Amino acid sequence: MKAPIKKKLANGMTVMLLEKPESHHSFIQLTVPFGSTTELETPLTGVAHFIEHMMFQSETLDISKFFVEKHANINAFTTTTSTSYTVLATDDIEPLINRLAKMVLQPQWTAEHVAHEQAIILQEQEMYEDDVYTALMQMSLGGLFPNQLIATDITGTKEDVAKIDLETVQKTHAQMYRPEEMLWVITGNFNADNLFKSMLQLEKQWEINTMPTSKLSYHSDPLKEIGNDAQMSMPIQLDKFAVGVRWPAVKETGRTYIKSVLERQLLTDVLLSPLSSNYNTLYAKGIIDESFSSHFVYEDNFSYLLLMGTGGDEAVAALKQLLKTAHHPDILNDHVFTCAKRELIGTLVTLSDNFEAYSEWLADYHFKEADPDDVLSILAEITLDNLSSLAETILAKTSSLAFKIKPQK
Repeated sequence: MKAPIKKKLANGMTVMLLEKPESHHSFIQLTVPFGSTTELETPLTGVAHFIEHMMFQSETLDISKFFVEKHANINAFTTTTSTSYTVLATDDIEPLINRLAKMVLQPQWTAEHVAHEQAIILQEQEMYEDDVYTALMQMSLGGLFPNQLIATDITGTKEDVAKIDLETVQKTHAQMYRPEEMLWVITGNFNADNLFKSMLQLEKQWEINTMPTSKLSYHSDPLKEIGNDAQMSMPIQLDKFAVGVRWPAVKETGRTYIKSVLERQLLTDVLLSPLSSNYNTLYAKGIIDESFSSHFVYEDNFSYLLLMGTGGDEAVAALKQLLKTAHHPDILNDHVFTCAKRELIGTLVTLSDNFEAYSEWLADYHFKEADPDDVLSILAEITLDNLSSLAETILAKTSSLAFKIKPQK
């Protein structure tokens, strides 16, 4: 796995550059560690996502048109802990880097822009109200993390979105969009040294007025009690379910963070990936089908596992029982463990071929102060006994919750 070149601009921005001379396109990602669960002075939800939308507004320039004319595709997304702006390009990327930086650091917003985005986001929220996956996910997070920000959709509540005004977005931008907190990941066909020299010159145009703020932190109370099972009905044909486990959340960085994530990934794979006998037994019995998926998150203040799919009470009961007995020797198979580890190594080695996924991965590791070069050596150290001990701690001794969506009668 080729490591990117890592440098820092005079304004504090970190830059990661990975040369891919055989590539016909380049990918630019600019990330700020500001997401939907970041603590703010304002009590409003959805502000990070709202600002992401606002970035495409300008008094003097049609931003989307600029990138289209440069044969580039610009996009953005907000998560619970960060916001990223991405550009997929086929031509010279220096003008695109310059424009993206100005767009993110020097926004030109008006009250009319705010009103326009409020309408757009409310439409977006209404569109997802009928989405079964979104409903199941939000119900699950609401049960695992009652009355916490992680349980609120990234877009915020309708009531809060309606309250966001120009002062809110301008002040929050000045507090959270700080160059010293931000990361560039650029992958493609370029000379890294020459590109960085160009960025050193370009950054002289990227002046920004920031406001003092405390160190970024995320809102979640790991001591709060877990919620309860929940059920709802929607106009669907087949039952949907999620079995959720709230894991202990600990702030970790560096090698400790890498090991924790890799162990949880391997544990999930050994238990319920298509490689495992557990998965194949449940599948053969018709308890789960192709819609089944596992989803785990490991962040500073919230960590959880969700098993989701199509099925009813039988699927929920079988998965709950599997989680309770996950540490047993007959459940964690040594052969499957070896295969899962080999498959994970292959995924990591080829990750840089997927520019988007690779950029997200590098950003995640950067903000966790973790070195990607340590991954393979740490992975090699993980044993089946490690997974067995982990399973006993975070699965067997932890209560799971069931969330169901039933067809409307």
